[in-house]
Amino acid sequence: MKKLSFIILIISLLSCKKEHRFDLDKDLYQFSEKMENGDTVKIKTNLSVCTYFALEEYTFTKQNDTLFVEKYSSEGSDRQQTLPKMMYKIKAHDPSSFENYFKYLKKTDTVDKNDDWALVSITYKNQRKRFYTSDLRDLFEKIDSLAPVRKKIYPNDTFLQIEEPVPLKNKKS
Repeated sequence: MKKLSFIILIISLLSCKKEHRFDLDKDLYQFSEKMENGDTVKIKTNLSVCTYFALEEYTFTKQNDTLFVEKYSSEGSDRQQTLPKMMYKIKAHDPSSFENYFKYLKKTDTVDKNDDWALVSITYKNQRKRFYTSDLRDLFEKIDSLAPVRKKIYPNDTFLQIEEPVPLKNKKS
């Protein structure tokens, strides 16, 4: 009888389903470290300005204790690209990580909205976090702050590369 009770206890412990503990609100600022195997986090960045329409979507997936990222980009209605899935090696404390970019957005996010026109929208299962901009200047500053993150993840991607402005020359009268 003792043996049977012991076997039932062992089987019940082994058959317990592991519950995912990742929570977007709690773990957003360390998501790359807190994600568990099988988790997928999507980060959509809306790079549209005035009549220019562009977006990027980063899909982070944790498999076999390794975090992978895949990137989809779209410009207008007819230009798109998907970059291959690769290992994501950027640590949460790196200045060019999404986690640090989210911390910056949290400090500067003054807009209280809940619509689909967010600058950045992060989803995990049925959880969503959005960051907005207040005006055109704020939009440009937040897009500029995203540039090092984009470059760090896919350094050779030039699909939506934003050209540096050409410095104006001083004219002598």
